[in-house]
Amino acid sequence: MNKHPLYLVCALFAFSLLISSCDGKGKNIRLAFISGMNPEFNYELYAPLLESENIEWKSYTNEESQELFKPEHSNEYDVIVFYDICLDEFPEASQQDLINVVSEGKPVFVLHDGLLTYNKWPEFAKIAGMKYFMSSQDVDGLEYGVSFYKHKQEIPITVVDKQHFITQGMDKTFVFNDEIYDRLWKSPDIHPLWTTTHPESEKIVMYTHSYGKAKVVGIVTGHGPDIFNDKNFKLAFERSICWLVK
Repeated sequence: MNKHPLYLVCALFAFSLLISSCDGKGKNIRLAFISGMNPEFNYELYAPLLESENIEWKSYTNEESQELFKPEHSNEYDVIVFYDICLDEFPEASQQDLINVVSEGKPVFVLHDGLLTYNKWPEFAKIAGMKYFMSSQDVDGLEYGVSFYKHKQEIPITVVDKQHFITQGMDKTFVFNDEIYDRLWKSPDIHPLWTTTHPESEKIVMYTHSYGKAKVVGIVTGHGPDIFNDKNFKLAFERSICWLVK
């Protein structure tokens, strides 16, 4: 789960390449990129995104996002991307703002570390569709222990829904070299797109979900940097953004 500036550059460069082939309905896709726990997050690391002609983006710390979620700002972005860990308390007013904006249809993309975001707030797990626990917690009356991760694993992937917009054109099976997560909470309503047979990993690796009127995509892998050069991961990233704004 530790990040390094080179990893972020690789990830975001891949991100810019993916979006360049998807312009939605002829308009730029505006991403609210929620990040900022780690001190190395800065605009220089996100610079590759600015090279895309099809995306407008802005990164926000988790503290800044509390203002972003207010109703008067909800028309300033098309997709909320959670791509960082946030273990801090999330004020109740901001919680309700996020619930409201997503319930009304604002799409959400949760990538890897985003599953740790707002870790002490149970409702975020229901928005995301999955949750990585940083401490023992109760969810709907069931006790969950601390989740598990392991670096540098070979992760065999199977596409279990080849008909979905996101997965069309992908290989049926492939292998990632990345970090695994396990002992996660997951909603019974998520729709799996990728699974793995890795014995120590959560079996569902990519999924779609909904919260209120909003579409949600989650990818459990994504620690990098190698995975961001994988053609299937790139296609998944591109198609996810396209599907969320369709």
